[in-house]
Amino acid sequence: MDMKKSLLFALLLPAVAMAGEPADTTIIVDDNRIVVNDSAGITSVSVYKDDGTQLTRTYETSFADGQEVERVYVTSPFIPQTLGKNKKPMESHYPFFFMGYNLLADGMAGFSGSTALHTRDSKSWEWGVTCVSVAIRMSENLALTSAMQTVVVFNHFQGNNVMTTVDGVTSMAEKEDIRLKKSYIRYNIIRVPIMMEWSKGNFYAGAGMSIDMRMSDESKYRANKKTYTETDDINMKPLGLNLEMRMGYGFLMLYGRVGLTPLLKTSSAPKGYSVSFGMGLRI
Repeated sequence: MDMKKSLLFALLLPAVAMAGEPADTTIIVDDNRIVVNDSAGITSVSVYKDDGTQLTRTYETSFADGQEVERVYVTSPFIPQTLGKNKKPMESHYPFFFMGYNLLADGMAGFSGSTALHTRDSKSWEWGVTCVSVAIRMSENLALTSAMQTVVVFNHFQGNNVMTTVDGVTSMAEKEDIRLKKSYIRYNIIRVPIMMEWSKGNFYAGAGMSIDMRMSDESKYRANKKTYTETDDINMKPLGLNLEMRMGYGFLMLYGRVGLTPLLKTSSAPKGYSVSFGMGLRI
């Protein structure tokens, strides 16, 4: 029995014409519940979707004085009704996996490594994955998006320089009694970007801000075929704020990120701002 026949059948039920107090008549067809109500000269037919846990009204028609009033209910409170009809859900375009360079610059929005930190830019990198993302449609091609990402960062240093912490103060020091193969700091990030994104077809671009929650910071070096931990406290700021940009086509994208706040606590550590750029893949 299709929906139109069900509604017609509901209207012709003799129960709705019975005298006395108005009462609802309910008909169940598959997972749809049809409710007919006749009150004060107005006959209304409502259709509810039954998912087993709750009823959601999806359609309603009322008949009063020979006039028909029809209403369509949109389930999401964030989507205007004019956009909810016949519209494909908006997608966010965050990379499932991304990898790129991660530099430590002397100043905000700098694009060269810090001389004070003796950074080795060609060996400093990051990789990460996007765990979950959401999108709220703002217009035909515009959406407000957000995500949660996990990131691992490695910042390498030149020569025999290591980052060390003595008496609560972090600084760069040079190892004189051993030759280092490499020296670096490593830390993890949980990142939450909030971006305004434009998309059309397979092309998309976005810009916005992101918040970093940093943890598990440590300074390490490798010598004599062994890896040593210099310190597990480099006075890293637990929270950071970034400016984010990205653009892409299909499954491939480019991204850039500029730290707006220093990576380390400047009262007890050298100043350095994180700058990163790289490529990402969507699935």
